[in-house]
Amino acid sequence: MLLFLDIISSIPEFCVIDDNKIILQQKITKSETDKLSDNIIQSYIEIDKRLNLTKNLKKISTTIGPGSYTSLRVGSAFISGLMISRNIPYYPLTIEDILNFNAIKHSKKNLGVFITSSNNQKFFCFKIKDNNMKYYKIENNKYSIPKNIDLILFNKSKINEKNELEQMKFSFFEEFYNNYNNFTFKKNIIIEPIYISNNQLLN
Repeated sequence: MLLFLDIISSIPEFCVIDDNKIILQQKITKSETDKLSDNIIQSYIEIDKRLNLTKNLKKISTTIGPGSYTSLRVGSAFISGLMISRNIPYYPLTIEDILNFNAIKHSKKNLGVFITSSNNQKFFCFKIKDNNMKYYKIENNKYSIPKNIDLILFNKSKINEKNELEQMKFSFFEEFYNNYNNFTFKKNIIIEPIYISNNQLLN
């Protein structure tokens, strides 16, 4: 079995894949105000009882940010403990992955990703000229989209309903499920979440 944890989205979820089939998708919190730290262990225990997940777990993956600092910290710590204790190979799903997947489908467009995370925290991500990633945390809805962006991918809501740019919704799990067979899962990986503060990458 393969366990995927989306800790970026405003309501995090566990997803389990077995034999290339989705066998479970479970929201960890009921609302955006619920704390991940209060619910993640109980949610996993419920899944473990239903699927005997810990015994059958072969691979793990998570989103790694940017997103809510608290959610990233809690989710990464939980997955790290599970991964290390069971010696399970891991893959970090990044925003760069999301851009690369969609660049194939939209080869003639410059893409950006707009993320809404816990506590309504918002981030805009895109690649710059040297192909490195750039991450911005949007404060007070004040942010200018780079002029070269043609298409914005968003996980919850559009960056601005009045914006005339093309915008398309995506799901972290769907992107993961459609591409995970191409990932290289590795053991003994240190999870390094992408924390953004004052528009600076902290790690």
